[in-house]
This record gives sequence, structure tokens and C-alpha cells, in this order.
Amino acid sequence: MHLHSIYTLSSKLAKSQQIRKAFVTGMWIVFFLFVFDISINFLFPYPSDPRVTSPGQLNLYFEYGRSVEGKLARMIGPTDELSGPVAQAGWLDPEMWKKLNIPTNRAAGEDLLVAIYGMSFSNYMGEAMKEIDAKIGLRLIAGPSAPPNYAFAAYNLDRGKHQADVAILGILASSVKALRTISGLTWNFEVPIPYTYPRYFVEDGKLKAIWPQVLSLAQLRAVRQDQQQWNEFVTQIRENDQFFNSFLFKRNWLDNSAIVRLIRRAYAQRHQAMIANKIYSSAGFNAEIDIPVLSAIVTDFAATARSDGKFPIVLLISDRGYEDHLFQALSATLEGASIPYISTHNIAAATDIRNFVAEGHFTESANKLIAKAVLKLINEHFDRRDVLKQ
Repeated sequence: MHLHSIYTLSSKLAKSQQIRKAFVTGMWIVFFLFVFDISINFLFPYPSDPRVTSPGQLNLYFEYGRSVEGKLARMIGPTDELSGPVAQAGWLDPEMWKKLNIPTNRAAGEDLLVAIYGMSFSNYMGEAMKEIDAKIGLRLIAGPSAPPNYAFAAYNLDRGKHQADVAILGILASSVKALRTISGLTWNFEVPIPYTYPRYFVEDGKLKAIWPQVLSLAQLRAVRQDQQQWNEFVTQIRENDQFFNSFLFKRNWLDNSAIVRLIRRAYAQRHQAMIANKIYSSAGFNAEIDIPVLSAIVTDFAATARSDGKFPIVLLISDRGYEDHLFQALSATLEGASIPYISTHNIAAATDIRNFVAEGHFTESANKLIAKAVLKLINEHFDRRDVLKQ
């Protein structure tokens, strides 16, 4: 046989062996990935009972990447009482507020009732006020990490339903990015919260709203059982929510794969960071995107509260990493319209980690400092002895 032919044949045999070896290696990789996937689901299953709040650190870790629809299916039970606490939280439902017995009038021994609309940060501040001054009554309405549009909608829905002397609108810097959303389902992918709220926009100089089709957990449960209604609701979210992404939202068989869930979680972090970075950067909030709507919200809040005989206060909450940028974005509007406000940036600096506990809220001492500043502002406006006589 010719020497060149022998060389060519041996080269082909070598390449064939390399291909077979690569194929076998690839099959082993696929096999081990399959075993890994099955093992993860077997070793770290997520509890089927939606009321379980502590599933285990690794169980939760491998659940983070499940689709939003998949997480909804896990957290919503056949009744509100049998649903997870996250599913029940924050709904803008005045009937639910009645059931919770949130105070509508001053109790015996109280000389002021303060209505606070916001999130856990504003609630903690209110509770610190009560600890400092027992004559303060509290009407607290809040949603988990609620954005400004939620707080403003809660305030509007609550008008005429209480006898509060003071109305406080809490605005959390890290939640401003959710102004162009209508639900907590999209912008916090790892732990989506189903509660809904309107999206506001300014048209012809007036503040207008797009209200979600679903306004309670009971409605959400009913809509999920009707595919056409559910599709219509998802379409509304898609059209009015800047964070919506089909790969993250829609449920399919890939939810069963632990590996896909890990990939989806990584993609979600990148997707949400990309959107958030358009709204806020180290230089501050993008003044052309959401700040005009936010300015209209605080202006309308103060004007309507005053017309109702309430003393309005805007509470600007600069949480960790947001410096004083929320104050910078709104100070001209607040001062131009003489709207009373407190900004936490010069009380408990967002750049000082000593002001925060590990999970991100203010420390007890920081909450008390903020509460004292709010109480000082209230007491400068009211003669507490005259209020007591009313």
C-alpha cells in the first residue's frame, strides 16, 4: 500500500476514535447532569404546603429559578387561609383592612391618629413613633417592598374611611424602579409577591392610572382557574410592566429541571439589573423616566390630604446603597409646593452600614431617630392639647 494512503487511513481512524471518545465523554456528561438534576429534586424538594415559611436554605436556593407562574402555583392554596403568607400580603383591599381591625379613630388616651401608607420600613418607623409617644395612634397600610404607586393607591382607596389627623406617604428608594409595574410578580423574581396596584402616568399635566384587572387574592385564584381570564391578565401585565419577561414568567415542563432553574435565576438577575440600571445609577435617578410621575404623586397626595383636613407628610426612605438620591430627585418638588417631608438620608445615612440590619431594614436605633424627626414635624404643626379636646 502506498505510504500516503496508509497515512490518510491512519488519520481517519484517529479522527474516528477522537469522535467516538468525544461522543462517549459527552454522553457521560449528559448522564451525570441528569443524575445531578434528579438528585437535587429528590434531596431538596420544596414543600407542597404553601404555608411553610422555612423550607430549608438549599431547598429555597434551588427554588429561586422556578418560573413566576410555577411559584404562584406553589404559594396559592384553595382558600386565602390555606395560601402562603407571601400570597396573602399587601393586597389593596379595603374590605380586608376592615377584617384586620386597623384603627379608624383615636383610641382612649390617644390625641392623634396617624395613617401611614407604604411598606415595612414605614411601618417600623410608625411603631417606633408609638414607642416614643403612646398618645399617637397608628393606621398602618403597607405591602412588602411596596413601590410609591402602591402607597399612593392605598392612600386614595382609604380616603374617607378613617379619622386620621396625619397622613404619611412612604417612598422607598429601592422600590422607585417599580413605578412602571402593576404587580409584585415581576420585579422581584426570586420571591415574587402577587399583590397588585395601579400604574400611574402623566397626561396633559394630570395624573392618570391604569388599574390591574385583579385586585385581591380571591380574584387572582378565580382568574387562574379560567385560562382565558388568566391570559388576559398576563397580557395586561406584559403591556404595562417594564420588568415582564416571558422566559421568567411562563410556566412549562422546564420548571422540573433544577439545572434550568439555576440558569433561569442567573438570567433573571441579569435581566432585572439591566432594567434597574436604566432607572437608577451611581449618579442618581434618571430624571426623565419616573421622577415626573413621582413628583405628580407627591403633589397630588399633599393637595388631597390638605383638602381632607389631614396634615400630609412625605417620608423619603433612602435604603442601603441609595445615598441621598431620592431626596435630590424630589426636593425641588416638595419645597416648591411647601409639602412637609422627612428624608432619612441625613438621619440614618444609607452609606453607613451600621444603620442597617443584615436583611436590609434600619436598625432599631435608626428607626427611633427617624421617628423622632417625624414626631418633631407633627408636633410643630399640632397643638396636642387642642387636639385632645376634639
